[in-house]
Amino acid sequence: MRMLKKETWQYKLAAYIVSQGISLLGSSVVSLAIIWYVTLGTGSGSLVAGVTITTFLPQALVMLYGGILADRYPPKRIVILSDSMIALSTLILAIFFFSGIDNVGWVFFFNALRSFGTGIQLPASKSILPQIVPKEQLMRANSINTGVWSVIQLVSPGLGGLVMSLMDMEYVFLIDVLTAVISIIILATIIMPSCEILQRNENTREELVQGFRYIMNSRALRSAILLYTVFQFLVVPASQLTPLLASKNVGGEVWILSVIETAFSIGALSVSLFMAYRELKIPHFKLIGLSSIVFGMTLLLLLPARGILLFAAMMFLMGIGSPLYYTPLITHIQENTEESYMGRTFSYVDLLSSLSTPLGMMVFGPLANISILLPFVIPGIALILLGIWVQKKMQEK
Repeated sequence: MRMLKKETWQYKLAAYIVSQGISLLGSSVVSLAIIWYVTLGTGSGSLVAGVTITTFLPQALVMLYGGILADRYPPKRIVILSDSMIALSTLILAIFFFSGIDNVGWVFFFNALRSFGTGIQLPASKSILPQIVPKEQLMRANSINTGVWSVIQLVSPGLGGLVMSLMDMEYVFLIDVLTAVISIIILATIIMPSCEILQRNENTREELVQGFRYIMNSRALRSAILLYTVFQFLVVPASQLTPLLASKNVGGEVWILSVIETAFSIGALSVSLFMAYRELKIPHFKLIGLSSIVFGMTLLLLLPARGILLFAAMMFLMGIGSPLYYTPLITHIQENTEESYMGRTFSYVDLLSSLSTPLGMMVFGPLANISILLPFVIPGIALILLGIWVQKKMQEK
């Protein structure tokens, strides 16, 4: 493309979406392959839990530092360096496998390194969009981004199963390396606007405290991040316990679980594409409140659902609700955050989001052992009330 086209925000957005989509696809396929490799190779629930821990805990530990780096240095550079670190870790693991060193301990070690890279990358990645897209186009840009994520969630399981059936694990690892290289090359073509990177004398702890104070002093950010965290906590049963409910109501076959996950992804994708190509004039929190009500209602309606078609229809409806809260919330946070605090703000957002899932499972998981009704009825009612409250508060503003 000519230099003139590269200077337009449309080119920058397209390059960013393609770059991050390719990177995410490779990482998703390899992450699934690692889980399946450990599951099929060991049959140990404890070792599978080890994969989950090494996937999420390291990134949570460095997430706040990743936000500081995104505010100190150009975020594009941080994304490229972190993606390179992830690719290098995966490449070394592939070399180990080629050499016949394929024990689970090394898989855990390099999976943790990949997770550290992800923790550094996430805040910087979300800091790029507000710099390359006009403020009035942020909602549409985030909708496209969410749509790409939905597509990847839709195709990753099938693609992961296909590549594992066609090639050895070491070659599967190379997929992540290849997609990372392609992603970096595309991202490098984006011409970022020149902005002054302030040289701070504060240490890391002081910068973290400043970021926290910045959020707490902003009513718009404080309310949005609290709402996002509460929402993420309440929808944990929707993401983690619906397979268990489906196995009780419909059947425990693998194809049934695949169908309900696919139905959710199709619902999320359809709304993301609609929001991307038709500008909605509805206020952000109207959409968020509607999403909360949709999630709450579908959690309750899933309980009496019998038959794969009805259950999948409810999951499709739940998928529709997903972009209606995520996209406007992220857009609202981007619109209300100064550029110099963007990285640290999203590091707190991502950290709280990462912690809400295990916390939610600690609460709702044991409830499912008492009765499968409880982890759906309680958050279902809570989400409906939350949605009504959000809608009411929005009308008052």
